[in-house]
Amino acid sequence: MSFLMDMFNARAARRSEPIKYDRVKEDENDGSVSGSIDILSERSSLTRSLLVHRLLLVFQALAMGILAAYVVFGPRHPSDVACAQQLSPYSPYIESGDLEYVEFQAQNHLMQPSPYRGHPTREVEEAWLKLWRLPTIHFAEEKMVALNKTPADLYAKVAPKYGGDMMGFFDVFHQLHCLSLVRQYTYRNDYDYSNVTAFRAPEEVVRGHIDHCIETIRKAIMCTGDVTPVVFRKDDGRAEGFKSDFNIQRKCRNFTKIQEWAFEHRGYAQ
Repeated sequence: MSFLMDMFNARAARRSEPIKYDRVKEDENDGSVSGSIDILSERSSLTRSLLVHRLLLVFQALAMGILAAYVVFGPRHPSDVACAQQLSPYSPYIESGDLEYVEFQAQNHLMQPSPYRGHPTREVEEAWLKLWRLPTIHFAEEKMVALNKTPADLYAKVAPKYGGDMMGFFDVFHQLHCLSLVRQYTYRNDYDYSNVTAFRAPEEVVRGHIDHCIETIRKAIMCTGDVTPVVFRKDDGRAEGFKSDFNIQRKCRNFTKIQEWAFEHRGYAQ
């Protein structure tokens, strides 16, 4: 009986002792699993990095595409030449793209000195001649339609050695010729204009020529219709307390360039 009790007590004592666990050593298989996890983690990180990089490239390409579309199709300011082509009749000079504008403050008070004003002298007359006496030009026959001058066979051409194109001259030179002729007419009794062909005609023809020139100048001024404001400068010496300030801001076609182009594209009938 006592033997049985001793066995029971021994088993009970063992059950009451805390259970102890030993650390199990990692074998080769456990190492392989850990290594595989590390590789998968690296691959996942690399995939995310490539995805982000590709998304950035897509967004960059999209932004560049939008910018390019804006440059090509977005709102644009037309060039001076494009504006001139839209607002003027056909001109080979404008079509050439050589048109140039200049901006400046014009000096034009009542007694403003100028090589073109005052009593006629040899120098004054030569200055005026240099403004308008330029050679005729030539341009393509097909452009006569744009000038409403058809059929082209009704109009003169330059000689074959100049290309055989249509012959003409710029209207600005005609306008300046007319202005000079009116100027000369006002001085015709004070200066020797015997070399001016227009004054050799009968008086009624001379008068008609002058009236034609006045009309030409009037039409040109009204056609361009300069709407630049002329302001009033305060002047205590005037009864009104102010005077017109004719020194205005200008934006003009470069006249020298026009003359140079006409000379470079000259053509004659003979």
